Amino acid sequence: MAEQQQFYLLLGNLMSPDNNVRKQAEETYDNIPGQNKITFLLQAVRDASAAEEVKQMAAVLLRRLLSSSFEEIYPGLTLEMQTAIKTELLSGIQQETSPTIRKKICDIAAELSRNLIDDDGNNQWPEVLKFLFDSVNAENVGLREAALHIFWNFPGIFGNQQQHYMEVIKRMLVQCMQDQANPQIRTLAARAAASFVLSNESNTALLKHFADLLPGILQAVNESCYQGDDSVLKSLVEIADTAPKYLRPNLEETLQLCLRLCADTNLTNMQRQLALEVIVTLSETAAAMLRKHTAIVAQSVPQMLAMMVDLEDDDEWAMADELEDEDFDSNAVAGESALDRIACGLGGKIILPMIKQHIMQMLQNQDCPKSLLILYLDNLVQHLHVIMVAKLQEVQ
Repeated sequence: MAEQQQFYLLLGNLMSPDNNVRKQAEETYDNIPGQNKITFLLQAVRDASAAEEVKQMAAVLLRRLLSSSFEEIYPGLTLEMQTAIKTELLSGIQQETSPTIRKKICDIAAELSRNLIDDDGNNQWPEVLKFLFDSVNAENVGLREAALHIFWNFPGIFGNQQQHYMEVIKRMLVQCMQDQANPQIRTLAARAAASFVLSNESNTALLKHFADLLPGILQAVNESCYQGDDSVLKSLVEIADTAPKYLRPNLEETLQLCLRLCADTNLTNMQRQLALEVIVTLSETAAAMLRKHTAIVAQSVPQMLAMMVDLEDDDEWAMADELEDEDFDSNAVAGESALDRIACGLGGKIILPMIKQHIMQMLQNQDCPKSLLILYLDNLVQHLHVIMVAKLQEVQ
């Protein structure tokens, strides 16, 4: 007990704002044997009387330990100790009252599961699979969230049994995405579905089988954005980048949604930029698909131009030699970058006429920064010329 209390003090010192105290604590922590660390950290996570920040730190360190040093530590534990760790983690998820700590215990469970998939794809922790199935059907919303969080974190948790459980997985995700009483469950289910798709990006049959989950993901993107959560939208960007063919059956709906979000000035700049990023990324990863929807692409061009001239009343911005750090997150930089990338992705023959048409319309506006638009158009033409010459040289 005294050792555990000393360990709590050590965890507190690891969070100290005093560099000397923190450095000394880090040295002390590094010298503790790995097997002892697991014991102390797990006890701290499960101690209901410990301060929440101490439990959070312990959970972060335990997950990090399993991630970086699993092979050096875990196989050397006794079978009883290994079983106790698994049992304590599942009990912790069920009994923990703090949503933050529960989520961190889920992260630990997912990390342990990831390391317990053997070379043949067998999950050496079958109890965690039963826990997922039981929890996702539980009345307790916290347990349903936990199951989805673990699956989102490690979608390969079923190992070589994935094909066997395929219909169960799909039914689980559909059921959760249709939970009208709990928007957080719908959001988590959409993120979990996206994570599963991304982890199986090369499995064409699976992507086709799960295609009917995409409308639910898109609905969750829309709902979550207006709740101040862009996590599902970020997942959609990842799909556009890594598994764009998954979007093909609902490509028009995907583009229309992103166009609408990008145009909505009630959303944050970051959310609008992420929505635009889906369209721009598809121009790079699935240009042939996107060229079939030039009408929507044409509607996105004025959005990019509007962002590009959104200079936040800073007259000196356009004349600056170097960008400040915060400028890289600005609408102006995002808009210009998006135009460059979509022009390169789809080709100047398609994009340049669209850009020129809208720039000419914008130049009629007295408040429009004309010099900036003309300079941009000139730079873009030169940029595309350089790319075209380089591609011709590659062919030769």
